[in-house]
Amino acid sequence: MSELPADFELDDTCGLEVTSVTSKCTGNNMKTFDDVLQATGGFDWYQWRTYSFVCIAIFLGCLLTFTQVFTGGTGEFWCKSSKFQTGECLDSNKTSKECKRLGQLASCMSYNFTFDEDEKQLQEYVKTMSCEEGWVFDHSVYRNTFTEEWELVCDRSAVTNVLQSVYLSGFLVGCTLLAFMSDRFGRYPTLVVCGAMTCLSTLASAASPHPIVFGALRFCVAAFSYGLSLTSFVISTEMATPSMRVYVGIFLWIPVAIGYFVLSALGKYLNSWRLFILLTAAPFIPMILAIVYVDESPRWLLSKERYKDANKIIQKIARTNRKTLPLNYLTNLEESKDVAAKGGNMLDVLRNPVLRLYLLNLLYNWFVQSFVYYGLSLSTSSLGVDVFIAFCISGAVEIPSYIFGAFTMAKFGRKISTGGLMIFGGLACLATIFAPLGPVRVTFAMLGKFAITASFSNIYVHTAEIFPTPMRVFSVGTCSVAARVGSIIAPLILVFEKYWASLPLILFASSSILAGLLVFLLPETKGKLMPDTIEDSLNLKTIPSSKEANAPKA
Repeated sequence: MSELPADFELDDTCGLEVTSVTSKCTGNNMKTFDDVLQATGGFDWYQWRTYSFVCIAIFLGCLLTFTQVFTGGTGEFWCKSSKFQTGECLDSNKTSKECKRLGQLASCMSYNFTFDEDEKQLQEYVKTMSCEEGWVFDHSVYRNTFTEEWELVCDRSAVTNVLQSVYLSGFLVGCTLLAFMSDRFGRYPTLVVCGAMTCLSTLASAASPHPIVFGALRFCVAAFSYGLSLTSFVISTEMATPSMRVYVGIFLWIPVAIGYFVLSALGKYLNSWRLFILLTAAPFIPMILAIVYVDESPRWLLSKERYKDANKIIQKIARTNRKTLPLNYLTNLEESKDVAAKGGNMLDVLRNPVLRLYLLNLLYNWFVQSFVYYGLSLSTSSLGVDVFIAFCISGAVEIPSYIFGAFTMAKFGRKISTGGLMIFGGLACLATIFAPLGPVRVTFAMLGKFAITASFSNIYVHTAEIFPTPMRVFSVGTCSVAARVGSIIAPLILVFEKYWASLPLILFASSSILAGLLVFLLPETKGKLMPDTIEDSLNLKTIPSSKEANAPKA
């Protein structure tokens, strides 16, 4: 490290280099980890390096989540018939186009007929039998899928949906057990375990010989990849200063939108679903090797009173960012630690009436966010373009929504941004009911999706800023369980369109507006220190933001 000038001091912002004779910033000014972050340079080189790794982890996790859109897609198919292959159809004065059409009429049952009658008469009295010879698949959309390889069509078509449900069940494990592991044993070991197991289970799934084996491995992929994404999100927010936290927590999801474009390209040009999965797993190998450049969260170490380990990493952050720390900074952190941090767990949250209400409020909000998001996505899936372009458009819509959500959170605060977007999204759903079919209706529907996508990314940040460090990952994971339930129920609600076309949109709108109003009952966390103890969380509604605290008094 370069030698500092003799008159080098730290000013009272704890981290900005100045040359002055006196200094107001000493270890006595550092009462929280956020003060230490400011002293070590705020969001500088070390944080950018960690954030880059986290973004890559989120991006790779996104690829695994949406692979089944292309590896399990089902195009047109029809029964394989040796009569068509031997030319018997052509010998009966039928053109090749007519013969192909006759075959395509039999998707799940094979026609047992002679070629003496024309097509119309055949449909009226021919007998059918099961497709004993298998199926022929059209490759104009999907080149090769496990649906085709294992012939998961007709009476076995439900297997594909079951595999997707199994994958979603894996998310629930990632939300709970692996979130508990992250809070109990640390962020870093959870990253290592989840990264390695995600890679191994994904590679193994590419060699699956049977749908049952594939489903079991996909369950593991979902659990470990979601554990990786959830822990990555939390470790990135815990390393960010209050002014940067909103951008760090929301822009983290932009790689997810970029993943849509990568998956579309792979799905369009790859000829093998197994190769598709291998290519999505391969980048995990260098990512696992790069974990050596990531450290345990110092904030988590401090919450566990592992001060020596925390000091090593904090000193490393300072060296990387070319900053210095007062010698007694750690002593003051130890003295300022609240005894409420000891033994903190989710039971403490449930026992406290205020935190319990926060949790119930957020559980409902996460449920509604996912419920409305997937409901709108599924009900507006017909865009008049092929599946690859439609998938790209889905990703493109999300990028500006993330940017808008980050801007409104930083400008107006968490409650106004998240609550306002949810209320606006609900009103857009109501407007969609009365809008005429065509561009106007599509516009309102897309406005609703834009708003709910932005608020969905916001709620991640707001939740992480409400709960204390010892139980942050588990709190976010618990709320994510509610979101998974919402995503499962959303497609079922769309079934009611058969009985009352407007009912799904009414449910989406009413639940979104109610959730938006409930957001205003949560504490505002803009510009406030991230809570390390339960008492910190309880004081969020009473303590001022950093700007309010530093404002000159009249």
